[in-house]
Amino acid sequence: MIRSQFEDTIKKYSLIKKGDRVLACVSGGPDSMAMLDLLSGLKRSRGMGLAVAHLDHMIRGRRSKADAVFVKKASAKAGIPFYTERISVKEFAKKTGLSTEEAAREARYAFYQRAAAHTGADKIATGHNMDDQAETVLMRLIKGAGSRGLSGIPYKRALGARTVIRPLLDIRRSDIEQYLKDRKIPSRNDLTNLKTAYLRNKIRHVLLPALEKEFNPGIKEVLNFTAKSLSGEFDYINNIALAKYRSLIKKSGSSIWISIKRLSRQHIALRRLIVRHIIDEIKGDLRKISFKHWQGVESILSGEGKPALDLPGGIKCSKSGGDIVFSKTGRKKQGSRRLRNALWLDIPGTLEIPELGLEIESEIVGRMPRFKKNKRRKNCEYINGDIIEAPLKLRTWKSGDRMRPLGMKDSKKLHDIFIDDKVPKAMRDRIPLVLSKKRILWAVGHRISEDCRINGNVNEIVKLSVKKIKKIIS
Repeated sequence: MIRSQFEDTIKKYSLIKKGDRVLACVSGGPDSMAMLDLLSGLKRSRGMGLAVAHLDHMIRGRRSKADAVFVKKASAKAGIPFYTERISVKEFAKKTGLSTEEAAREARYAFYQRAAAHTGADKIATGHNMDDQAETVLMRLIKGAGSRGLSGIPYKRALGARTVIRPLLDIRRSDIEQYLKDRKIPSRNDLTNLKTAYLRNKIRHVLLPALEKEFNPGIKEVLNFTAKSLSGEFDYINNIALAKYRSLIKKSGSSIWISIKRLSRQHIALRRLIVRHIIDEIKGDLRKISFKHWQGVESILSGEGKPALDLPGGIKCSKSGGDIVFSKTGRKKQGSRRLRNALWLDIPGTLEIPELGLEIESEIVGRMPRFKKNKRRKNCEYINGDIIEAPLKLRTWKSGDRMRPLGMKDSKKLHDIFIDDKVPKAMRDRIPLVLSKKRILWAVGHRISEDCRINGNVNEIVKLSVKKIKKIIS
């Protein structure tokens, strides 16, 4: 029954196509172990590639290490490539100011992207099930959410150049556990899932059982139907709002302007979504943006409140003549971020760097265009493909880094280059470096290496381009 439901979900939502390369995110728990077994069964019939990724959060000491060993052995037994990393989520939470749950989630999805780049996967499969969906809808309802939040966990969503898929989303947790029992598939239990100090666990072990017993034994199915229904409705109205947003806004530097008169003419549902897109564009996400913030923006539009409002993430919303202006003011915290681990970029290929809000793309081109004096773009460079070895490595700078800037005879400390280029200290950690082996080829947006110089004898030219992205980790 589970296998047919699993395959129906994949077919209905076009989660996996023939020839796809799938990365199974396996914690060792029941859900992910069942997913791994089901995906293994599809591997041959779909002609798909399959690899396993496991992140050790280092939260539970020896048990965390044991989980990693368990998943590695399971992968080896199934003959599936395995990739793992260790990250201290507690340290990450302290540095970012996030809760342990938020930090774990953010670290997880950043890891998934690195693992996908390392294994060449284009689909990232997670083990979310019907119970997870019900818990998510209830949790967001308790905290307060609109139709987007109550749409719950999507069956699939873009994550940079890749797609996250949830093929177990139509299957109950109890059916998954029975499937493992019937097939004698071992799994690991995370004892932190029993602690009701976490809101999700309290909903799982206290609220949902009470709702099933006292009100509706099919409450999980009802909540899942609610999520599907609201998801479809939100997608429809959001597409309309996105078109309005693009036609109404004006950009100036790091600010977005919009006519109060024209925005006020829109239906209140569209106004909220337009403002949502504006904040998302500037901030990179909508974390900590609540209904009370929307009410503050609305009071500026109506002229009934203060003419200015500070929003989370260092965003200022203010009235300026007949416009309402959204500007980024708090840059210090943003500038302190850097990559914790190196990333890898195939040639050709695309890599999203959510920690830095950037996406970098590589492609092989026939020739290098001519540039007018001082007109060379900082977000694009052409390098000598003959001197590099794919995949390219990406990381942020560290003490002692050196490179030989274009036109120079000797190498120079990157620290001194940043000083020469008047790069603020707070922004240096946010500059990605592109390397081949241990050689720095490009300090993105600043200097290219003399080693990359393109002469008449070059057989292959690689174009590297960078663009800003919205940081989406959900």
